[in-house]
Amino acid sequence: MQSSPATRRHLALTLLVLAPVVVCAESRLNTQQLWKPSIDWGHWRLGHRTDLDFLEKNRFTITFGSGAPNFETITRTEFDEGMEKARAFNRSYHDKGYIVLRYLSSSLNGESDTGESQPRKDQLHVLKFFNERWQQFEDYVGPKPSESPMTWITIRPDGTFPFYRYAPYGRKTGRGFETWGCPNNPDYVRMLEGRIRAQAETGIDGSYVDWTQIAGGTCYCGYCRRNFVSYLSTNLPAKAARAKYGTADYSEIRLPEKRGDPFWMEWIAFRGHAVAEFHKRLRSVARKYNPHFMISGNVFGGFGYGPIAYDAAGNIEMLGRDGYDDFVYSEIQEFLDSAPRKNEQGVKITNSPALKYLAAATHGKPVIVYATEITPPVFPNPTEKCLSAMAQINIAEAAANHAVFREKRETPPGATRIHNFLAANEPSLLTAQLHSNVAVLASVNQYLADELSFAFSTSRVLADRGIAHVMIVEDDPTRGGLSRFDLIVVPYLPLLSRPKQEALVRYVEEGGSVLVLGKSGVKDEYNVPQATVPLARLFGASTFPGQALDRKRGKGRALFVPLPIPASRYLIPMKAKGEYTTFGPTMADVFADIPEGYTRNRIDPELRKILEGVAEKIVSSLPGKLTRLTSSEPYVEITSMLSAGRERMLVHLVNYNVTLDGDVTPLRSLKVEAAVPAGRKVKSIRYSGTLGDMKPLRFSSAAGSRVAFETSETGIYGLAVLELE
Repeated sequence: MQSSPATRRHLALTLLVLAPVVVCAESRLNTQQLWKPSIDWGHWRLGHRTDLDFLEKNRFTITFGSGAPNFETITRTEFDEGMEKARAFNRSYHDKGYIVLRYLSSSLNGESDTGESQPRKDQLHVLKFFNERWQQFEDYVGPKPSESPMTWITIRPDGTFPFYRYAPYGRKTGRGFETWGCPNNPDYVRMLEGRIRAQAETGIDGSYVDWTQIAGGTCYCGYCRRNFVSYLSTNLPAKAARAKYGTADYSEIRLPEKRGDPFWMEWIAFRGHAVAEFHKRLRSVARKYNPHFMISGNVFGGFGYGPIAYDAAGNIEMLGRDGYDDFVYSEIQEFLDSAPRKNEQGVKITNSPALKYLAAATHGKPVIVYATEITPPVFPNPTEKCLSAMAQINIAEAAANHAVFREKRETPPGATRIHNFLAANEPSLLTAQLHSNVAVLASVNQYLADELSFAFSTSRVLADRGIAHVMIVEDDPTRGGLSRFDLIVVPYLPLLSRPKQEALVRYVEEGGSVLVLGKSGVKDEYNVPQATVPLARLFGASTFPGQALDRKRGKGRALFVPLPIPASRYLIPMKAKGEYTTFGPTMADVFADIPEGYTRNRIDPELRKILEGVAEKIVSSLPGKLTRLTSSEPYVEITSMLSAGRERMLVHLVNYNVTLDGDVTPLRSLKVEAAVPAGRKVKSIRYSGTLGDMKPLRFSSAAGSRVAFETSETGIYGLAVLELE
């Protein structure tokens, strides 16, 4: 019997393990070893519904499978029956070639007396399971703990606990509430290990584990105190502690409760560490039962301060490391305010800086953007034209920045068209990673220290200037591989360890260029001033010069751009929509590099002027060596990618000239220069800007590894495929 198109297409990317099957009654590995999901971003297109006609129509490759029943609400017999049904369902979708993921909440649910009354710990649903059915599931959750689930909750210093009530848009909340267990509490963690084991046993390929945050202003339980003291002993040298706080006797400290308290920087770093280790533990347990199981949390929100959730423990640079999250599920947008488009004032709204940061922090793992609800009431009275255009710009922005966009409710015709286009070009997308010879160094550590830094605003300005670039994170300088860049921007990083600075110095001496904005690296990673600053030595002194400087060093070049920090700190005046959002406070009174600036283009005018100067220096420093738009197009952004074998380069063009009415202003031509990797030259270029067939494009080669071409018509999204030799 001939297989369906979906089966043929998807199974071509399914890897079979050819080693003999090892029988393992505990983990059912015999059924898992025959299927290994593709983890290549180029293959990932997510359809939220498991309707086969819907999946095939949109040529999706990932859907949501059937997860384990919640053993906290049913009997063991019902659980076992549900597990068998889930396994059968997931096997059937694997047989059709689909990757299946599943939502898993780590919250503890309950029901209060009314929708307005304060929830109580004794109203948690899990108490009934704990008191009546725990023993039925001891093989999953172990022996019954001595302490009840009322002790598992993250608490404030006064012992109260945070909670959340969900309601569909436009409706009032009901009696239901959610609260969160402490990832340092071993009884709570054991419960979640049982949940994730059950998920893995159903044969799903991974879980998006929601609510693994630590709510702002928590957790001050005994486990957190003990673990924090242990964390300090391992991660904060006594010399640094004495310099900062006058003591290294961690056992006697008072836990910090607010910004400015002693050990606050370490406290919020510890909370991120606790969440990351929690993810790692869940992943390790799941992989005992499904060796290819993937995990992602949802602590990277676009709410408030976008790159991290600050004191809600969303340290994506920890979660992105090997052995932690396998993909990222990111709620990056904040309702309609940050939906990519041209707004009513003619401003380009873009989330591309944060998407580039996600790609850098995860080192190229798949990123799913769970974002704007393109349905009422967030989009008031949307027409099909509006839905189609907004779906396309969201998907285009994601794809151009190595991410996958998931609509939350609908897939309008425009989405179907762009998904089909991406599917048709999947062979070109596979193994591709964001690539540029210009990198912007981002560092979450600056924000943990309540310092300014401007990686996201710098990225916004470069995107506005039509300069393709990537971000790198603090791990990268000491990981090696900096030689792939011609220029690295250090966009004001006051905290930077000596080894990382020395790595940047070596990069310059070996032929690279570094552009340092402001007095970067004047403090070490612990926020302690450094007697000598390696980056400053690039300019011939132990401290930074008072004026702009361009200096040769070894085989490379060092550029310095002064950055005075005014009393205003370049902060962006804004009114919070509430005290805080789900993931934490807006932090507009502390940081300038927030979505209000880089997404909605409200960067302080003086700061923007300085960053425009940085862009000019990049252009003048790399003449003819940039991938960029050479025609001025204020609503177009360009990114580039390179395949793993360096045989193919991609150029993505996203046209943000899209309105909420669904009107798209297409471009008849765009002039592009592409910097081809050293040692390679272009054989051919194919292009489509209309989501149709890729057509050959004429190009001209210039001196060195550079080509120039002019596109045909471009609607919302254009893709150029450069075949290299």
